[in-house]
Amino acid sequence: MDIHKLYIFAKNRDAIAAQKGYSFQQLTTIRDWLRNRVAGGSEVIYCDYEDDIFLRDHNLGKSTFKQIKLYSTNFSFTSESITNSIAHFFMLYVKGDYAFDQTKFEFETNASIVGKNVKENDALLLKEWYENQGALSNELIARIRTRVKKILDEYVNARYEELSRDVDQKPNVQKAKQVYDALTDDDIDAFIHCIHWRFDGVDQNTAVEQIVAEIEELVMQVPLPLDEDKSKIYRDMLIAEVHRRSTQDNPEERILTNELLDSILLIAGSKEDIWYTDAVRHARESSIVKEFFPGEFQNTIAATRYCRWKNLDDDHKLVWQKLLDQYISLTDIPVESKKKAIYELLFLKIGHNYLEKRTDSAIAGDVDLIKFYVENWKNRNHIRDVEEDITLLQLLKAQIQRYSFPVSKEDLTAWGKEIETFLEDEIAKEQNIDKLCELWELRGHLEKQKDVLEPIKNVNAAFEIYRKVLPLLPRTKFYSLSKLHSQLDSMQKLLIEYDINEELQDAIDDFQSEIQQYASKTGQRITSAYALIEKAERHFKNRNLRGYIKALDFFHQAKDLCRMDDTKAYYNVCLLSLAQVYGALGMNYAAKYYALIALWSTWHSADPTLNKLLPKALGLICVNDFLSGSWMSAITDFGLYLFLQREFDEKGLNFQNDELFLSTRHNIALAMTVAPTLHPEMKNVVDSLQKIWGAIWDEQIQPFIDQFNKGEKPIDLVKKLVFVMPLTDLGPNRVIAFNAVKIDWRIEFENNAMMAAISEEFVSFLQAMLCEIAAEDPNVLLAGRKVNIFIQEGHFQKEFTDDGKWILTIPVFNSNEEEKIKTHYMYLGKLMINVLSKVTSLTKEELNKFYFHLLEKRKLGEKALEGTAYQRIYKQSLDTSSLDVIMGSDFKSLPEASLFEVQKKWLVP
Repeated sequence: MDIHKLYIFAKNRDAIAAQKGYSFQQLTTIRDWLRNRVAGGSEVIYCDYEDDIFLRDHNLGKSTFKQIKLYSTNFSFTSESITNSIAHFFMLYVKGDYAFDQTKFEFETNASIVGKNVKENDALLLKEWYENQGALSNELIARIRTRVKKILDEYVNARYEELSRDVDQKPNVQKAKQVYDALTDDDIDAFIHCIHWRFDGVDQNTAVEQIVAEIEELVMQVPLPLDEDKSKIYRDMLIAEVHRRSTQDNPEERILTNELLDSILLIAGSKEDIWYTDAVRHARESSIVKEFFPGEFQNTIAATRYCRWKNLDDDHKLVWQKLLDQYISLTDIPVESKKKAIYELLFLKIGHNYLEKRTDSAIAGDVDLIKFYVENWKNRNHIRDVEEDITLLQLLKAQIQRYSFPVSKEDLTAWGKEIETFLEDEIAKEQNIDKLCELWELRGHLEKQKDVLEPIKNVNAAFEIYRKVLPLLPRTKFYSLSKLHSQLDSMQKLLIEYDINEELQDAIDDFQSEIQQYASKTGQRITSAYALIEKAERHFKNRNLRGYIKALDFFHQAKDLCRMDDTKAYYNVCLLSLAQVYGALGMNYAAKYYALIALWSTWHSADPTLNKLLPKALGLICVNDFLSGSWMSAITDFGLYLFLQREFDEKGLNFQNDELFLSTRHNIALAMTVAPTLHPEMKNVVDSLQKIWGAIWDEQIQPFIDQFNKGEKPIDLVKKLVFVMPLTDLGPNRVIAFNAVKIDWRIEFENNAMMAAISEEFVSFLQAMLCEIAAEDPNVLLAGRKVNIFIQEGHFQKEFTDDGKWILTIPVFNSNEEEKIKTHYMYLGKLMINVLSKVTSLTKEELNKFYFHLLEKRKLGEKALEGTAYQRIYKQSLDTSSLDVIMGSDFKSLPEASLFEVQKKWLVP
């Protein structure tokens, strides 16, 4: 029977076209949404679509339609809401869209059923139906059928008359009426069995209070790391989301899913929760891994760890298991990364419930992966990775202890002995105190897991090894005990949660108390550093000289507190922030130095989660090269920036809302537009780059070039941004020019990569010094003077020529020895004092005294030299191979007359 033809009689009941914002209906929607999530259901919920609430489970083929009524009066069969609901339910029942679904209709209200029959209202029949739903006798269903058929007859006949007035509709209406008239008792009975009633029998205020309380209880049952104190905040956020979605015209925009629920609740949490929300959404949207990119891989590893640390449910675990399986199967994945993926996959499968009752190991089928890991355990990126080897060894021993596990105890013992021998050998030869402490800590970790049957013996032996670190701590620079303290704390929490081994709990308590004073130092430093960072950011927002100088001071202080391994993330953030502040002050080479240091520090960090900072550092280098007129360097930087963005950013080449990329793209597009005008031979370079950058050029660069050519003259825009002639790094000689503390500075040198490293090092130190002079007393220098310097390679020398030019000789430098680096920078400082002696009213003695004040009180030495020498980082971080070819050979320097005047006066109040 073509029963679906009956849907022509349906009325348009779309709540979007009617009154919106039924608060009780929306609260009920939230309750059902939460119930589904807590129960692990797979229903999606539509707000105000087809019915007040529409729940559909595509996996089970179920559709549930709900009518929600908040009434002050009770119901009977003559109540308009009852008759309308039955008619509407029937129209949905016959709609072809749900013909193959298991369909259910629910009428839910706070009110009751009228207590007696009055004027054929059949209230008692409705009550009998309600009390016996799910077990209707043949006699009862016959009486219900009579009443329901009467309601449907009245509805269909009224709609028939109404729709028949439309000539075009009349043939279809007549056919539908014939189908309806042919319905059998069985057809009506089948529909009746789909209807479910709920009459709560409470007043309106009580109904609202009850459902609000239930929502708050359900929120805290969602398997996410939620804060009980925020239950009302979570509730309000869900209400706002349901209200927003219920007003959308597109039905697909009214859908409520488990994923959406999780993301809303996590957004109210910590920054880490918000990050994870974005990570899991991105993983679900792009769930196929085709190539290995370190940034995306590391994001998957970090999100997997969050998932297992927070003990999220299977819905989340399956997302990460699927991605890890794909990474493990990639042919181009490095062995070190494949090991890490295996490690996380095994841990994720086992989970954190140590009392879970199982008959077999969750990783019994992963023997090949375990074998691969053990055979390749020596492949690592950093010595810290041995910690994961030790942890996995302990995990596997526990699996053997609990289950019949297809890995032998003897094999694991042999692997443990290999790790022990390796650590003992490394300890014996290590001279660096920080690394020695790290090795002793790892050796203690290994001891702690030796025998799963002797936990007290193990931890006491481990504590004896950990104690070897304590006398070394005063000599360390980067090592901290805070990580060990935190690990013991996590172990203690699990022991207490599962009520395991009180003696072991006491042993951990005692040792934690012993090392507390050492471990707490890191936390204190982080707290102090964070307060300084907040101060710096507030001053930076003032956008004036005083604010920038204050920001420099506070960022430098924060940076100095964050040199330890545990605080490297804060350290690198400070470096990048300092690059931005120096850049805002127009000291582009001091800014470039700090961006280079951030690049260097991140690259050499043992923490791969910091790698996402690499493109940020390179982006800042690119921006400062562009603003200082070194456009050939900026172009090279941009190519490296794109590579690092694709490799190490967690979202790859996804530039949406990336302010640094937008700025960099704008600058490079402007350079591509203007360069051929300034230097005709640059057209060949631009054409070559267009081919190399491919889609990036077409999608990101060309639209800006088109825009520049339509609006303001590009050359005028360049003059607003760049305060010296661009392309000064073309031709045989190069010029760096800027005005600071009311003095014009002009530094010239032979244009090649070696001299660029030497000269930029000098200028970065000079600019850092000028910032300190501006902060302390800018009047020590004579305004209006000009300083001309020519730099060449050789042993440290200086010469002041008759025409007022300095010739400075500076050596190539590439040492990583701390004392040699300090000596090199000491000589650079002496050269600068000699240069300043010609532009100051101070006597030689006064100038030296002022310089020592900058070194001692304002810590100029630490600010000009951070980590390692500029030359060393420049040569080992940037690709200069193409620069030597471009800089000199076939390109002529731009004529002196074409240079822009230095327009911006920096470091002037």
